[in-house]
Amino acid sequence: MSDILEIRVRDVLDKDISYITEKKTGKTRSLYLIQVRDQVSQYVEMTNLKMDDYLFISQRGDKLSVNYIYKLFQKAADALGRSDIGTHTLRKTFGYHYYKKTKDIGALMIMFQHSDESITKRYIGITDDQISNSLKNFSLIDI
Repeated sequence: MSDILEIRVRDVLDKDISYITEKKTGKTRSLYLIQVRDQVSQYVEMTNLKMDDYLFISQRGDKLSVNYIYKLFQKAADALGRSDIGTHTLRKTFGYHYYKKTKDIGALMIMFQHSDESITKRYIGITDDQISNSLKNFSLIDI
């Protein structure tokens, strides 16, 4: 989340790909924006942001903090009666749905910078799904 909050309008407006440097690892990441170019343009226009402005700002125009975003997620989780929602949940949810749609664990490993397929599968909870699905039709009674 801290990396996302550092993004400025100039980093993403009218771009297909943008690059950010992760604070945690120091590695450069690619942001593929082609699917959201129109939405980014509309958002920037609607909020009257300038090229040097942070992409995500408060109502007062201040840069948002990770703590503030965390509190927003907690409010949303409370409103939904959930306790399993947080900023990191977005990353895992993306990974889970990306894998379910593409079955491309290799790409996810690269995106998440994991060294092993089993780490990525465990991270997105796919192993639990596979076990659960395999047990649905399993019965010792048939033996």
